[in-house]
Amino acid sequence: MKYTEYLEHHLGNIEYGWSKDSEGNNTPFQVVKYSGGPFSGTVTYSTLGLSNVGFISPISKKLIRQELIFVSYSNFGDKNIPGLLQQVGARMLNKQHPYLRGDVIGPYGKLFDVTELEALYVTKPVYFSDSFHTFNPTEGSPIVQTWLVPITANEANFIANNGWDKFEDKLVDINPDLVDFNRSSIIP
Repeated sequence: MKYTEYLEHHLGNIEYGWSKDSEGNNTPFQVVKYSGGPFSGTVTYSTLGLSNVGFISPISKKLIRQELIFVSYSNFGDKNIPGLLQQVGARMLNKQHPYLRGDVIGPYGKLFDVTELEALYVTKPVYFSDSFHTFNPTEGSPIVQTWLVPITANEANFIANNGWDKFEDKLVDINPDLVDFNRSSIIP
């Protein structure tokens, strides 16, 4: 199975994509929008082509190829989601460093006008089936699907002070809607 077939099998058909940034410059990878998400009323965005470059994990020393995943409600619209994925992917390419589970990107201010979410939390795509987490091609290294979850500044600070495993424990206990960009912080 080709990688795009695998993505469409899990996320629905590719509706459209972006290969230029907000200034009209070509990007080294695409951002695409799919017709489906992990549950009804959601859509998924991903980078496509970012996994053409592999990076060595600073922890395991393994080669990591990854694509970035972002989920929103379908009625939210595209807003600046494509630009966000372009910036985060470009940052990864510039640093020559993969994103690892538990990493926090930001906070850098509000991600969207209507939200208090200011950072992105890196984790595995737990809203999707386990078969979506890693693509194993017939040739070459696996491609890891890496979910970027918008979080608040308080949540980012909690992770910095207590570790990502404690944050994920809180997510399990509280079970917030991580696709709701108007959600309240789980950390007061």
